[in-house]
Amino acid sequence: MKSYFPLNKLLLILALNPIQISFADDIQAGKFYEEALQSYRSQNNAEAIIQLKNALQQNQNYVAAHILLGEIYLKQKSLSEAEVQINLANQLGADRSLTVKPLAQLYLYQIKYNQLIKEIEPSNYGRELRPELHIFRGHAYLQLNLLSEALNEYEMAAQIDANQIDAIIGKANTLLRRGDMEGASQAAEKAMQMQPENADTWFARASIKHAKFAMEEALKDYDKALELLPDHLDARIARAGILMDLKQDERAEQDLEFLRKTYPFEPKAAYLHSVLLQRMGQTDASVKELEAAADILAGIKPEYLGAHGPTLMLSGLVNYGLQRLDIAADYLRQYVKQYPEQPGPYKLLAAILLSKHEPEQVIDLLRPVQLRNPNDHRLLFLLGSAYMQVGKHDMANSLLDKASAMNTEGENIHSEIGLNRLSMGQEQPAINELEAGFKDNPGNTQAGIPLVALYISRGESEKALRVAKAMHEKASKNLTLLNLLGTAQVSAQQLQQARRSFENAVELDPNFITAHLNLSKLDVAEKKLDQARKRLAALNQKTPNNVPILLELATVEQAAGNYDSANTWLENARKLDQKSLPVLLSLVNLKLKIGRPSEALAIAQAAELIEKNNIEVMDALAKSYLATNSREKALGVFIRMAEQARFNVKQLYKAARYQIENGDNFEAIKTLKKAVLADENHIPSQIALVEMELNYGKPVFALSRAENLLKQYPKRSFPHRLLGDIAVHEKNISLANTHYQAAFDLEPNAGALMQLHDILKKTSQADKAFDLLDQWVKKHPKDSVPMAALADELLQAGKLNEAEKYYDTLLKQFPQEPQFLNNLAYIFLTTGNEKALSYAEQAQKLAPDQASTNDTLGWILVNQGQAEQGLNYLRNAHSRLSQDPEIRYHIAVALHQLQRKDEARQELESILKSGESFNGIEQAKALLQKLKP
Repeated sequence: MKSYFPLNKLLLILALNPIQISFADDIQAGKFYEEALQSYRSQNNAEAIIQLKNALQQNQNYVAAHILLGEIYLKQKSLSEAEVQINLANQLGADRSLTVKPLAQLYLYQIKYNQLIKEIEPSNYGRELRPELHIFRGHAYLQLNLLSEALNEYEMAAQIDANQIDAIIGKANTLLRRGDMEGASQAAEKAMQMQPENADTWFARASIKHAKFAMEEALKDYDKALELLPDHLDARIARAGILMDLKQDERAEQDLEFLRKTYPFEPKAAYLHSVLLQRMGQTDASVKELEAAADILAGIKPEYLGAHGPTLMLSGLVNYGLQRLDIAADYLRQYVKQYPEQPGPYKLLAAILLSKHEPEQVIDLLRPVQLRNPNDHRLLFLLGSAYMQVGKHDMANSLLDKASAMNTEGENIHSEIGLNRLSMGQEQPAINELEAGFKDNPGNTQAGIPLVALYISRGESEKALRVAKAMHEKASKNLTLLNLLGTAQVSAQQLQQARRSFENAVELDPNFITAHLNLSKLDVAEKKLDQARKRLAALNQKTPNNVPILLELATVEQAAGNYDSANTWLENARKLDQKSLPVLLSLVNLKLKIGRPSEALAIAQAAELIEKNNIEVMDALAKSYLATNSREKALGVFIRMAEQARFNVKQLYKAARYQIENGDNFEAIKTLKKAVLADENHIPSQIALVEMELNYGKPVFALSRAENLLKQYPKRSFPHRLLGDIAVHEKNISLANTHYQAAFDLEPNAGALMQLHDILKKTSQADKAFDLLDQWVKKHPKDSVPMAALADELLQAGKLNEAEKYYDTLLKQFPQEPQFLNNLAYIFLTTGNEKALSYAEQAQKLAPDQASTNDTLGWILVNQGQAEQGLNYLRNAHSRLSQDPEIRYHIAVALHQLQRKDEARQELESILKSGESFNGIEQAKALLQKLKP
């Protein structure tokens, strides 16, 4: 077959890249390349490199040689050389499918995770490459600690190729990082069944056992991984660590010496070796290894090191060990900036700053962290120590007392795990662990206090009250627990008991401001605003310039509708503490409420400078952007909210709802996927994801998710409802009917009723649909939506008296609903009730842009002989619903009345020619006959 190449393109190539290589040189280059390939396959990489360099001397544009040379350098971890060769190959026009895998691996080695994700898009390549590319992206997301994204990539790889073992192992490692032990174990066991001789599989299983503190079992699996692949770096490091934990120092030293010899540029190995040598009393050797680790880390480019959290943390630890406190603090600052949700590094950084006598910095550092982790006794201790150093002894004593109360002998591993999972946003697993910890020791405040807070946030007031009472009984004079009991009682609507609890706290300590403020909140809740004002005024006089008191005064004034006074109190509070987020956020909400969006935005931006990644700050900022018509900026904030939410399913769902409400459907789907990965039992996220995939994403994914939900929740209605929606989307009305019927049978409610009603009508079961509504309304006479539908059915059927009865009932509930007024106006017109015009006018005034209200009013006016006025409304209706034949019929009648008979005839001919049926069609035909010449 002939192929044609454009002459102008050939001339361009010749001009840009003149041929300088003889035919003989090209042949020689090919020979060198083939020899190199044979050496490479024989694992003689040194000889292969020589032959490839020979080939490139003969032909510097030999693409295949560049590709192979890049791969060999990559295996040897000669990263800069590998990068040069891969880039040259791409510049010379290499098929990207040949270079994309080594490039992805290179980016992983270079810690260029974001660059990998940005540049390597699997959908740009053939099906055979996509699974591995998704896996590379999964590894990058995992290193960035973006676990939901990592899981998504691994799952996409497995969907394309179910036998892709690395996808299963990647999923196991990610679930382990997320704290989902059960899921991680299932994935690891699946990998084990697929490839029992894979070293990575054994490593994954060992890591899970390690995380469960099953040290001996983990050690056996690490042994197996290293038996299969002695050079497995991660397994060797993990085994050395576990041997150190088990005090098997000689074996640990063997592993670490192997690592230092085999991987001389691995800083973690040098650090662990230093720790072991220090424990063995070899101080000088330990320092030498620490210095070696520091030198390795110093050789990593700052932009790459800064992108990898574990290496940043290691840099902090290494330099802390060398007492290079300034350097250690710098690395730790970078780390906490990237991973603000982890309190541990904050504590190490705070300890460094305290040792440097910089308590003010500790206070600025730990205050927001302590607010996010109010029950971390170590944070309380460090913060209390900092306050003590600056002479704020009352604050210091309060914090240290709380730290002491929380750090009781009753603590157990369940509490530690629970708090850790809570910090990761894993609410239900956290509750499970905290409940176990509290059950073992009912006086365990470390488990009990966060447990009460969680129960209250979930609306489980009785459980919160039970735990609060149990703790209070163990320490009845503890003000914190007494106040907590009152809070739980408020949650359970036991307001009198709550008031007694807060009053008891005040009796025990008249200066306990928190209890005073809670009493004020009770006053507001019970509409006793004057009492609240007096209480707070006295408190403010006794303790002036107290920000929480000023905040509560503002709350009282807002409740009374005194927005100017509320603003004054908040501005006063802001003057006292410019960085108080509660004050700034309250001001934002108030400014938005009173219609000052620009001021709200300025305050929200100020809050962002203080704590950029605070979810509440982002919420306020986004609302302010929306109020100032900066939609795109608001959408950007919603994306940040989703990223910052990590695995907190409630926050993810909230961000997704914002995105849906503002039309950012693509990002909403991404956020909902994260939410489902964070907690697959969060039903609202599951439902929303199916709905969004169906309407704006990939319907096939919606179907798969809905079917899985049906298997998971066979006794619930919502999976059937979703499957019914999907069937409607696919125009499978019969299947939709089956699912909607099942949904209604399982959980009869108005929503399921209306869906079933609508689908019955579509399947020509109008009588059954009508009976369904009729029976429901008789049993549920206050259910307005089905009643409105029934009234509409009766209206369409011409049963005007019955329809009027229901519309009258509805109008008493909703006197300003234009559709009910409009439909009654139509009924009155038909039955000759003189109230028709007044009802139609009310409806049109309430809904002037609705076609139906304009049509009804116009038609009534035409029927009352006011064709000119009526035509105006009918034209308005037509402009909003131009294809409605009934409106055009009404216009024709008005034109006829106005003696514009030719125009009337044209309207009638047009609508009757279409063949559409409408109310009044027979009268239209008769009028047309009358108008024909």
